[in-house]
Amino acid sequence: MSRVMNWVKVPRNTIICWSVFVTLLLPWVFPLLHLSTAIRVGVLFILINMLSAWWIGKMIRRHHLGWWWLLVLPVLFTLMVLWRYKWYGYFFPPIYIVLSCLAMAKD
Repeated sequence: MSRVMNWVKVPRNTIICWSVFVTLLLPWVFPLLHLSTAIRVGVLFILINMLSAWWIGKMIRRHHLGWWWLLVLPVLFTLMVLWRYKWYGYFFPPIYIVLSCLAMAKD
C-alpha cells in the first residue's frame, strides 16, 4: 500500500489519477444518483472539470512540469465524449486547456 501512496504523491501521477477519476469514473457515478442531464452537465462538466483544469494548471506551474501535462484532462474527456456523450461535449476540452493555461500564467 505504501508503494501506491508513494506513486500517487508524485505530482504528474497525481494529475493522471485525478484526471482519470474526474473524466472516466465520475461520469459513471452521476447516473447512479438519478440526476437530470442538465444538472450532470452543469456540475460535472462545468463546475468540477473546470475547477480541475484550473488546479492542474496550478500544479504544473508549482512543480515546474512540462506544458503537455495540461493535455491529460482534455484528452481523456474527449475520449469519454467520443464513447458516451453527445456532440456538445466537444466544446469543453478547449475551455479546459485555456483554463489550465491561464492558471499556469504568472500572477
